[in-house]
Amino acid sequence: TTTTTTTRRRTRWAACGAIGILTFLTTLLGANGEPECQERSETRAVDVELDTGAWQTIVTGGLALFGGDVEANATLGPWTIGGASADAYGCAIGSVGDDFTGKDVLVVKRGECEFYEKARVAQDVGAKAVFVVSDGEDFTAMTCNEDQKLDVVTVLVTGTTGQAILDATTEVGATITIARSDALPRQFDFLASAALVALALATIALGGRWSLKDKRAVVSSKRDDDDIDGSSDGGEAHEGIEINEYSAFWFVIMASAVLLILFYSMQHWVFVVMRLVFSFASFQGLYVICFEALMSRRKSTSRDSRVLLPIVGSVHLLAIPAAVFAGLIVATWLIFRQATWAWMLQDIMGLSFLVNVLRLVHLPNFKVATILLCCAMLYDIFWVYVQPHLFGKKSVMVAVARGGDEGESLPMLFLFPRASSPGDFSMLGYGDVILPGLLIVHNLLFDNRKRDFSDTRYYYFFWSMVAYVVGMCLTFTALYFEVGGQGGQPALTYLVPTVVGTTGILAWKHDDLSDMWYGVDDDYSALPSESQSIL
Repeated sequence: TTTTTTTRRRTRWAACGAIGILTFLTTLLGANGEPECQERSETRAVDVELDTGAWQTIVTGGLALFGGDVEANATLGPWTIGGASADAYGCAIGSVGDDFTGKDVLVVKRGECEFYEKARVAQDVGAKAVFVVSDGEDFTAMTCNEDQKLDVVTVLVTGTTGQAILDATTEVGATITIARSDALPRQFDFLASAALVALALATIALGGRWSLKDKRAVVSSKRDDDDIDGSSDGGEAHEGIEINEYSAFWFVIMASAVLLILFYSMQHWVFVVMRLVFSFASFQGLYVICFEALMSRRKSTSRDSRVLLPIVGSVHLLAIPAAVFAGLIVATWLIFRQATWAWMLQDIMGLSFLVNVLRLVHLPNFKVATILLCCAMLYDIFWVYVQPHLFGKKSVMVAVARGGDEGESLPMLFLFPRASSPGDFSMLGYGDVILPGLLIVHNLLFDNRKRDFSDTRYYYFFWSMVAYVVGMCLTFTALYFEVGGQGGQPALTYLVPTVVGTTGILAWKHDDLSDMWYGVDDDYSALPSESQSIL
């Protein structure tokens, strides 16, 4: 009773502290208000007609939230175009060069500095408009955080069509004409979306199977009164880290704080640090998976050979090839991450990392799962839907996910190329996999909570996987119809009701709700050493 009372008291204090800190963070964000430079609340579509004299084409562009406007039923141009000869990014007046003199539109590449800085440079050199060419096909909202208004028309053009305008700057006499368009093209690719769902399902399934294998090994060892050596090299069973109600509440605060830190310090060095953290975590995941695979293929009669290495100490012989393979994958991604095929390595690294997390981190019961996922869903809804209407007109979460004006995305996403938009990718955040995945893995362990290992049950696991697919389909539908108008969708808004709701209804139907809500398995407990390892 005393323990229960203490836990409830801590949970209440955690909830009050979470609400207080979240209020402080949102107040801090709102203190900036809407910047003076902003002229519009949403991106407007424009049609850009490019005429080189030898050929013509019409492309779609996105008008920035700042700078000059393109009125309805009005046409701007024809204007001559030119590029920044000294530096293609156009982040300083000196980068434009003398070749632009006498021309109307400055065409620059995205990156290296903020959109507003490019527009200010273009206005300072006398340009009437500036076109920012992005490699991808996604029309990111071009925002500003300055007090000075600009008159120069600022347009984002994407993909191969944007590259065509950049290439045309070398053509003598090339001109463009700008007119208002109805809407920006919708960015949705069925094949890429289906591939992301398949990646997510594979990650959850592998993590679930590995968790179940570890649980059975732990229970079998305890049944035989065998001590488990957690530091053994291979074939060992890992007991999991259990999340409690206290940490579930604080998840929202920590996630919000990290999100704001990334938003306000979105510089190149931040992305470098995040890539290094991701590489380290992925190396661990790859190493563990490779080592376990090698250990499972060894002969049962073979001896555990060990070698002594400098600094590292004594390690199992099979740990060397596993570490080398993991290191090669990570190093190749770090070196060639800008290559067109690097997304495959990032997905492999991400899958390994998430599978390892699903193996180690567990939910003790359905109650904690509900608290954690509902908090995460409210976090998603606030930062994508609510916050843009309260402060700044721009979603902090969407801006961070897309890398802001720098155009560098965080490596915390599953990627798959869009067949309909060469050079662009559909994305699925790791949080949209790992958080529902924790509950789905819990359901698999609950399915097999009995100590009879002769048969494996998948009832709750199967239907929660089906619910996950339904939730992802709802997410893609909302993305297609641009619900909220932010260009991105909080997937947990749709995944949490489907996965949590399906689990709860089925548990109630089969009279398992009480056992699932409070938990029934005390043999699968957390180990402090594992908690330190995952942190």
